Amino acid sequence: MEKTFWLWLLPWVFLSACSPSTRFTSDRSAHQSTSSQTRLLRAAENWLGVPYRWGGNDHRGIDCSGLAVQLYREAFGFKLPRNSARQRQLGYAVQPPYLKPGDLLFFRFKSDQGIEHIGIYLGNGQFIHASRTQGVVLQRLENPYYQKHLIVIRRIIH
Repeated sequence: MEKTFWLWLLPWVFLSACSPSTRFTSDRSAHQSTSSQTRLLRAAENWLGVPYRWGGNDHRGIDCSGLAVQLYREAFGFKLPRNSARQRQLGYAVQPPYLKPGDLLFFRFKSDQGIEHIGIYLGNGQFIHASRTQGVVLQRLENPYYQKHLIVIRRIIH
C-alpha cells in the first residue's frame, strides 16, 4: 500500500514543481495571496449545497450576503456588514480583467432595483453564491446570464 501511495503521489509532485503557480518567490504578498485563496476555497467547499434561506446565516440555510459574511470571516478573519448594499460600499472597484479570488461580485436583475445579489470570485472563472433555487453553488462567471447582470466588482482584501 505504501508503494502504491508514492507511485500515485510522485507524478503530482513533479507536475506541481514545474507549474509556474508554485514557483518559490521572495514576494511575501504572493505567498499570502496563495494561502488566502486556499483558505477561501476550503471555506467555500464547506458551504456548497447548503440550501437558500432569506436572512439565513448558518448551514441550515443562508442567503447571498450571509454567505459573503461567513466566507470572509472564515477565510480572511474579516467582518463584512450583513447586507449587500453596505458590502458594496467597502473596498474599491475592480475591472473584470483584474479579478482576484475574494473579490465581491454584485448583480442586478431588474433595472429599477439596487444590488439584488452578491457572489464571491474564487478564481479560474468561477464564483460561489447562494442561489434562491439551488442553494450554495459554483457558477462560471463567463455565463452570459451573469455577465449581463454583473454591475460592479469590489475588492476588499489584498
